[in-house]
Amino acid sequence: MAESNHRKMIAISVAVVFALGFATYVLWRPAQGVDDTLSLQDPPLPAGESQDTEPVLSGSNPDKPRTTLLSAQPRGNPGAADKRKSAATQVTIPHDVVMQKYKNELWEELQANPPAFSWPGDPALDADMAYRLYMYYGNCSVLNSRGDHIDKQIDKIVSRAEKAGGRSLQRLEGRLDRIIDYYELCEPIPPDVDSQMETVIWMSEAVRLGHEIAEVQFYEKAMGFILRPDPTTNSPPLALRQPGLVEEFKTTARLGLARALERGHPEAYLARSQAVLEGLIYKKDPVLAYAYARVAEQEAAKNQLILEDLDRWKQQAARYLDQEQIAEAEQLARDLKAP
Repeated sequence: MAESNHRKMIAISVAVVFALGFATYVLWRPAQGVDDTLSLQDPPLPAGESQDTEPVLSGSNPDKPRTTLLSAQPRGNPGAADKRKSAATQVTIPHDVVMQKYKNELWEELQANPPAFSWPGDPALDADMAYRLYMYYGNCSVLNSRGDHIDKQIDKIVSRAEKAGGRSLQRLEGRLDRIIDYYELCEPIPPDVDSQMETVIWMSEAVRLGHEIAEVQFYEKAMGFILRPDPTTNSPPLALRQPGLVEEFKTTARLGLARALERGHPEAYLARSQAVLEGLIYKKDPVLAYAYARVAEQEAAKNQLILEDLDRWKQQAARYLDQEQIAEAEQLARDLKAP
């Protein structure tokens, strides 16, 4: 019976490799041209943005990969109607909810119903959809879901299936199913689209539109995508490929954290602690970093929330401080929460 299962597993895997190989060829082959009926137009931009962006195809992705970031810039002094519209797009997470829980549930939704392609500045776009697009591109950029990566993963599964049996074989079948699901999920992304750049663009847009998780996590998450080489192409990090992106990242990160602190979620204080301690977008200040970590701790306790990285950043800041400075940080933490 086990030998029969092995042969069945190998046969299925070979069929999948063939099918995915053909799909990969179709996905990656050179484009045959663009329909002449499509007209060129500039994407809508937020107020105050420059107009030197690349043209896009109406109803499609741009004919060239986007290379500039629509930073989350303050939008001047909008009128009352604009303020109401902006507030309506915001996404706020209750203070007693861990943000990762929200993200896990959202990712399950996205796998069942991937977001439609859009463009930053679209009047119909809201914070939730911008954040969904960030998660879609972000996960697809790290799932190694295209090209030779698929074949290598399947080859490993086939090799292990030859010696596996029972539950081990079931786990391998489950892994194969997940690979196929991820491939199908990310397959609609055109091969000339830079998923890492799209990830940063859409998280920036989510910050601009008022998504609280994006505001809190932009500093850490976007920095990772900017500094990490592309795992599917081994191309250099965005920081090297896109001059000026780092400064735009800093502007967006500072804006996001400022807004997040106004909302007061415990994770916002912890994110600010990390940013202040690392000194990339703010002046490095271990006393202030410790103070923000203490506020995060107090707010988490008040909301019966467990913050996994709290002890880490609190201890990291404490390494730079003596007892007198810790006492100063404790007082500063009380001042930060004073009415």
